[in-house]
Amino acid sequence: MTGGERRSIVGRMGRLGGRFGVVALLLGSVLAPGSTAGAERRPQSPPADAPITKQAVTFTVVNPADGGRYALAGTRYDPPCVASTVVLLLHDLSYTKEVWDVAGYSVAQPFAHAGYSVVILDRLGYGASPLPDGRHVSALAYADMTGQVVDQLHKDHGGFMEVVLGGHGTGAEAAELEAGLTGGVAAVMALGYTHSPSKELLADLASGDVPRSTATDYEYFLGTPAHRSEMFYSDDGDPATVAADAAAAVKSPSGEIQSVGAQPSGKVAGRIAVPVYLQLGQRDRLFPPEFLAAEVASFRSSPHVVTDVVPGAGHTFMLHPIGNESTFHLVSWVRNLPATPPCS
Repeated sequence: MTGGERRSIVGRMGRLGGRFGVVALLLGSVLAPGSTAGAERRPQSPPADAPITKQAVTFTVVNPADGGRYALAGTRYDPPCVASTVVLLLHDLSYTKEVWDVAGYSVAQPFAHAGYSVVILDRLGYGASPLPDGRHVSALAYADMTGQVVDQLHKDHGGFMEVVLGGHGTGAEAAELEAGLTGGVAAVMALGYTHSPSKELLADLASGDVPRSTATDYEYFLGTPAHRSEMFYSDDGDPATVAADAAAAVKSPSGEIQSVGAQPSGKVAGRIAVPVYLQLGQRDRLFPPEFLAAEVASFRSSPHVVTDVVPGAGHTFMLHPIGNESTFHLVSWVRNLPATPPCS
């Protein structure tokens, strides 16, 4: 499917409407919250100290919200062997791609060391992927552009056989929406995201973020650095890491703020027919894990849904003191999927 054809994704989503439903069965294993998949078996992969390569990459996409062509900036990591699978990671509101490779807490590099290529991406309007007017984008547009990147990874950006699509927060919204509408991925990792947001988050959006977004094209998610930090981190987060994260925060496009609250991926989650990994912080104040059972049930066409609750961590659990353990769970799960073996 070409970028131009993908622009019909918005129209198709509108036609699905609130009455959309799919008759399907949840096949295979569903593990209880806090469990992990396949951590016991270790497929062969490059030595842990094998060098990985890192390079800047650019993807040209069409933004269906305004019809313009834009360059999305990314960073690609490659193992010393030739990988047939690439892991594409999408950041949350107020972040850039750099959240996936914070010193001491990297998510990207463990995947590369395990035998996978990895691409971390600045979504449009963030970091090095500028959008002049942040009102000209939406949740549906992000999903469409993600699909264009997936297509390019299969073709001229590496010719990868398989793409594992992962996202944190609204990055997970884009990942699920892309997987449910257009596919082309072997597995989905939804981190820090469910379709049951907290009352606290909904109140913040209704009384703060959405009103602010109507007055300008970019706004600071959750209002202030202090409130953002208390919403993103639990009390036992490392103070220096939390402070550095707040200092690195960027404003978010108003178009995303205004559209993501509807969580359109919820209408197509039942169409996702690949394995799904749901990972949440135990103390996430945006998307608490209490409703994980209902979330699992929404992926009724997936052959394999796994949930994993990171003890003591908040929303940005990757940067929690035990964040490396949560990343190990992700890597182990992908390595044990039949469709995505590591290179060696």
